[in-house]
Amino acid sequence: MKVLITAPSLDEHKNVSGISTLVAQIIKHGAAEFSHFQAGKQDGEKIGGRWFLQQLFLVPRFLRQLRREKIDLVHLNTALVPLSIGRDFALATAARIAGRPILLHLHGGRYLMKEFENRALAWLTEKMFRFAGVIVVLSELEKESLLNRWKNLDVRILPNAVAIDEVPDAERELKEEKTIIFLGRLHESKGLLEIVEACRTLKNENLTFRFNCFGAGAMQDFFVAEMSRMLGDKFYFGGVVGGAEKWKQLAASDIFLLPSRYGEGLPIAMLEAMAANCVVVAADVASVRAVIEDGANGFLVEPYNAAQVVEKLKILLSGNADWGQLRRNARATVKEKYALNDYLKKLENLYAEISLHDSKR
Repeated sequence: MKVLITAPSLDEHKNVSGISTLVAQIIKHGAAEFSHFQAGKQDGEKIGGRWFLQQLFLVPRFLRQLRREKIDLVHLNTALVPLSIGRDFALATAARIAGRPILLHLHGGRYLMKEFENRALAWLTEKMFRFAGVIVVLSELEKESLLNRWKNLDVRILPNAVAIDEVPDAERELKEEKTIIFLGRLHESKGLLEIVEACRTLKNENLTFRFNCFGAGAMQDFFVAEMSRMLGDKFYFGGVVGGAEKWKQLAASDIFLLPSRYGEGLPIAMLEAMAANCVVVAADVASVRAVIEDGANGFLVEPYNAAQVVEKLKILLSGNADWGQLRRNARATVKEKYALNDYLKKLENLYAEISLHDSKR
């Protein structure tokens, strides 16, 4: 089967995207014959005249690739944010006109769990949903959110996954000075202001830690300047990181911090950190709560709540946590429930089902 799968750039050294990380794994390990169609802004890319010109040619380029490579099925990855909705509605419409079945895969976004304020966006989203043979979400919570708003959708649950065999499994010594890591897009939705406030409070209370940050985004200059001013040489910014270097940095870290305000689906970086024996402190949003059991395999905080971030980090930094058990539980959670091999089998079954259903129309 020939599958056209959409995602931003797959070069993880240049682009911070959980979708890209997952799609690269699907292409590398999946049984289908995949073609990647690049759709989505790269980090640092400005929305200007050149960007708009590229969007004008996006659908013709998409249709040419469908015909040239004799694609059987379109795997359309999207997030429920305005720009992605507009772009992927156009691509879904083109695939429908071309007679190709569609698997629509949702990866977070502001409107995944929240009602639309804009009727036009809601209309485009529903049309895109109706064009799809199957809609894939990341947890029962997301499925319930969609079906409460739109009836008679074929929604399936397929949580994100990690190639656990590729993750280093080295036990490491727990040092007195812990290292906190942030790895992701430097955007206000990720709770960066809460991170700054929490770290300032912890420093003022004389708790010692290092903070390593990897990523890129609109708030990069602000965040790096604030954290550097506050923590001095205890703060390190490494830009966008991928491959072996990403695993090296996760393996050298103790705490993975992601106090997102909104927009998450099921963060790939969080699953990777758990697999690498980091203890996660993450916001109780979307599908994160389906993975993290507070106090057992990580810690949950409320969105926009810097005081809770301080509280959970204090437990970990003060030595009042069972680090060994937390780390073992985190890795076991990913190994048992979010392994890539099981994920690929379920995805391939969905491809076959959608294709068979479409052939009977």
